[in-house]
Amino acid sequence: MDEGRRPLKVGVVGVGHLGSHHARIYHSAAGWELAVVFDTDPAKNQAAAEKYLLPVCRSMEDLFERVDAVSIVTPTDSHFTIAGEAAARGKHVLVEKPVCGTLEEAQKLAANVAKAGVIAAVGHIERFNPAVQSLPERIGRPRFIEAHRLNQFSPRGLATDVLLELMIHDIDLARWLTGSEPVEVHAAGVPVLSATDDIANARLVFPGGCIANLTASRISANPMRKIRIFSQDHYTSVDLAAKSVESYRLFDAGSPMDGNYRTLAQLGERAIARWSAPADVYDALEAELEDFRLAIAEQRAPRVPIDEGVKSLKVALDVARACREHVGAV
Repeated sequence: MDEGRRPLKVGVVGVGHLGSHHARIYHSAAGWELAVVFDTDPAKNQAAAEKYLLPVCRSMEDLFERVDAVSIVTPTDSHFTIAGEAAARGKHVLVEKPVCGTLEEAQKLAANVAKAGVIAAVGHIERFNPAVQSLPERIGRPRFIEAHRLNQFSPRGLATDVLLELMIHDIDLARWLTGSEPVEVHAAGVPVLSATDDIANARLVFPGGCIANLTASRISANPMRKIRIFSQDHYTSVDLAAKSVESYRLFDAGSPMDGNYRTLAQLGERAIARWSAPADVYDALEAELEDFRLAIAEQRAPRVPIDEGVKSLKVALDVARACREHVGAV
């Protein structure tokens, strides 16, 4: 049977915090058959296999023999090797962000995937956030973007700096919202509780003059995941955690107004109107994995193909370099 007519056999490599959610969703979702899991930690490997009544997988080679597709939810420095081996064996791959640890590896992986002819997606999950999905029709042409992604301190994830762990989400969103790549990158970062930057700010300048001001921290007292978009006659605020959107817009007198907008005040011949609503409620990771499945079944590009992951990684690494240069200039 072809891949569009039977459940796709999928394996999850890495069943830690995030990988366990991949396994859970694959196990229950229509169109997927969770065939195998694998983790280099024997205890996690055994526990996950027992939880889903699967045979215990002893090696990557064993996993590849049992599946059509693979979710790779392992430390970043292993992505290049695992995804490359999977693609070489004709397996479709979903790689968690960042796609790789270096730009050279990411570009080579993208080339290898294209040569193998398999579907390759990168797990930039905010693209699937219900609030983000309601944005394009409401933002106009962005002129200024401001994002705050603030986490409370946790020992988990300290091996990766705050740029690749957190800010890369908003880098990816800024690229997507503007439909372009930054032409200037300015940044500063500070290591506070770890050996790598724990808080950072970046200023990205895009063609046409749009500026994105991004702040990421993993040492904040109060968590926050918000992005604000300013355009001509238009302001939109998105709470990515609450999955809600609030939009303000200027309308000319007598011009048609979207029925979801409500007039707040008159400014001469113009009206300030507000639109606010919770976004649709659904699990973004479920949506991401379903898009991966449909991309395979329909032989189309996933919503976040590997090339997009490479571009967002490049900008994140440019931000990291700007942070280092800022330190050297002080």
